[in-house]
Amino acid sequence: MQLSVAHAAARDAAARLPALQASFGLLDSGAGQARIDILDALDVVLVSIPIADGVGTIDTDLFQIILTVPIEAQIATAGTADHAVIYDNTSEVWADDVTVSDEAGSGEVKLATTTLQAGAFCRLTSAVLQG
Repeated sequence: MQLSVAHAAARDAAARLPALQASFGLLDSGAGQARIDILDALDVVLVSIPIADGVGTIDTDLFQIILTVPIEAQIATAGTADHAVIYDNTSEVWADDVTVSDEAGSGEVKLATTTLQAGAFCRLTSAVLQG
């Protein structure tokens, strides 16, 4: 059997929402706590931002996970934020090489500033993750 293009597209779209909900479940429940690590260009972790249960929603029309912001954490190492790694509640990598920018940029994760100073706080101002 060979599916038509329209039929195959409809099946793909129908599978996206359950897959997105399963992904969201890994961030939003369980004994552990999900987190976003912000790294510099050399993969040094500058700050780990915990993601509390119930901190996001799913946009079913756009197939996106949208974290409730702002969330913040204290910066461990000074540097310029380049990308992020998101870990689920079991400390397994949930998403790697997530784009990071300041509020004016187009990153999937947006920070108040990408220039981070040790001891200061890093504020995540937007996180929209396409599913």
